Amino acid sequence: MKLDQQTIDFYNLKSSEYSSWSFNHNKDDLLSKFLDKIKERSNILDLGCGAGHDSYFFASKGFSVTALDASKNLLSEVPFHSNIEIVNSDFISFQTNHKFNGIWSSFSLQHIPKKYFQNTLELLLQSLNKGGVFYIGIHEGNKEVRDSLGRFYSFYREKEILDILKIVGLQVFDLIKDKSESYDGEEINIMHIFLENSIFE
Repeated sequence: MKLDQQTIDFYNLKSSEYSSWSFNHNKDDLLSKFLDKIKERSNILDLGCGAGHDSYFFASKGFSVTALDASKNLLSEVPFHSNIEIVNSDFISFQTNHKFNGIWSSFSLQHIPKKYFQNTLELLLQSLNKGGVFYIGIHEGNKEVRDSLGRFYSFYREKEILDILKIVGLQVFDLIKDKSESYDGEEINIMHIFLENSIFE
């Protein structure tokens, strides 16, 4: 399973504009909450890093970051930092010998069809140390849909996603609900889910 090509094509076409838009979204509180749970100067996987603003934040704090995205053009927007390794890949094809203490997935896993979500998590967790932290930002709702720009999205109810996360061995230590506005101008309900890996060594 690969990420939806139409979604990747959108981000390749609009990489510069999307980078500017995403830069204006202040997430410092969320980023700091994530880092507070991770050992200093350890490895982080920024899953679906986009233009790499979060990757740069982590790198500037002394963490080693693998910035992964399926869009080559978005990766060209990632700011240079010696602590950042850039990887062009989808979630399933990604292979690494690294073990991470944190996986940061800011509104990227929602581009996967629901039927592949659990299997994708199980694969990713093989690269997350036991006790490692996993952040998932995701749209709240109950649908699979293309937005007005052609991007594919899976929306999740709270219980629905928490049940899946429990099955794969992720324990929630915080869940924050909020409202936001998508790149296409639509108002959305969102969830910030902070988790700890309780299974894989």
